[in-house]
Amino acid sequence: MRALRREANELNDLLLYNGQVLTQATPSVVSAVAVRDGRIAAVGHSVDLLRDAGARTRRIDLGGRTVVPGFNDAHAHIWKIGHLLTSMLDLRRVTSVAQLVDDVRRFSDRLPREAWLVGRGYNEAAMRDRRAPTRTDLDRAAPDRPVVLTRTCGHIYAVNSLALERAGIGAGTAAPVGGVIERDELGRPNGLLHETAMGLINRVMPPPTPDDYEAMIVAALRHQLSLGITSSADCGVSPQLLGVYRAIDAKGALPARVNVMPLRRVDGVPAPVPLPERHASDMLRVDTVKFLADGGLSGATAALSVNYRHVARKGVLRFERAELEALCRESHEAGWRIATHAIGDVAIDQMLDIYESLGLHPRGLAHRIEHFGLPDATQLSRASRLRVIAAPQTIFIRSFGVNFRSYLPEAFLPRTYPIRAMLDAGVRVALSSDAPVVEDDNPLAGMTAAITRRDSEGCLIAPGQAITAEEAVYGYTMGGAVATGDEGNRGSIEPGKWADLAVLSGDPLTVAPEALSGISVDMTLLAGRIVFER
Repeated sequence: MRALRREANELNDLLLYNGQVLTQATPSVVSAVAVRDGRIAAVGHSVDLLRDAGARTRRIDLGGRTVVPGFNDAHAHIWKIGHLLTSMLDLRRVTSVAQLVDDVRRFSDRLPREAWLVGRGYNEAAMRDRRAPTRTDLDRAAPDRPVVLTRTCGHIYAVNSLALERAGIGAGTAAPVGGVIERDELGRPNGLLHETAMGLINRVMPPPTPDDYEAMIVAALRHQLSLGITSSADCGVSPQLLGVYRAIDAKGALPARVNVMPLRRVDGVPAPVPLPERHASDMLRVDTVKFLADGGLSGATAALSVNYRHVARKGVLRFERAELEALCRESHEAGWRIATHAIGDVAIDQMLDIYESLGLHPRGLAHRIEHFGLPDATQLSRASRLRVIAAPQTIFIRSFGVNFRSYLPEAFLPRTYPIRAMLDAGVRVALSSDAPVVEDDNPLAGMTAAITRRDSEGCLIAPGQAITAEEAVYGYTMGGAVATGDEGNRGSIEPGKWADLAVLSGDPLTVAPEALSGISVDMTLLAGRIVFER
């Protein structure tokens, strides 16, 4: 194999050699990669690149370890990951309402007297009670302060009576378009608010400060670097949060690369958000707007054509069709990429119709569907024809398979996150975690789920939708670069691209699928700099 190298011997700042470098390009496997000025200078045989290395080149002997392009999490919520890492009550491991109440009570005891208590992560399907906490439960836990708990999916709030009172939500309060206020047998709000109804709380709850936001962002990106993730997306941010991102980028303080997607509709804000200025630096990309067409699948708010198995409802469409189409058209014509959360079959049809109506993009971009959870064959064919890029989460199979088996109508299970069918239909796929919706956002765990299709109890979910290890690695590397429009800079290990790399303890293409999660990230490099080392 001929080494691809730059002309002068002294150009290499760093050389990784004696390894298994999975390039996601041609040649597909080499043993060494050289870095200069933050970019890939050469790939090839170790002996050739060692011979050409300059005296000042730092050499790292990989000892047979595997190098892959830095992982990309194509759909996550960075500041929300960071919120749990910094100041939010983490409820993702609670196993009963009683435990949740105790956790809330103890957390409340540590807060200042006037502070709101915010937490996230409960999943009623993983709790012995098999029910969500209500205002009655939360009143027992913390009666003297507003309590707002976000369900793990991010689409439902559980709040206490004081939070309802602060928001002015009572028996006569009507839910906004695209929202649900759950009520008890007497018609009183029971504390559970779905989708846009969460905005009734958001508009009175104190938001984080810019310093809070910055701490959350930095904590989350450092966490991702420990998993080999060098680029990711913050899917759906407010104007205030976007301003914080721009400020951090301006002072060169972003730890990793982020694709930030501004929202056009913010729950609790009465008017649509104007389009901001597009922006692209090496660390921050802002050229994709985010919409939410429906709700979440694990909480049974995604919009289906039939009722869920356990309740007599079909989920929620969050927009009136005319407004969604108008906002999409405005964004499209202004040159933005559109990324729309659409999980249920009704929401997917709605978005395919809208995307088709928009026609060719003025900048040649392809729009995205986030999650794309329950498409049928016709919808997959349409998505392929429209060049739609899908950003699904195979880790949901493991994390929420119990929910899917309990809540989904039987006919929908075989097409739950059907990655095999997406690829076979020609749909471009970028794999992702949607963290902190799931606790384990390790790309290797997502790959395991994509290959094995087993949930947390070992049950198979649509096993015919399994993909290969090679396809899973591609989905977490080059797939994400394509989805962002960064394929010229990242996603593969080729001369000229950013030297964003992950050094793994083992080869994800050769270990048994069940052993993938046992592979560790030993080192993460961003622009040729070691930013994490185990």
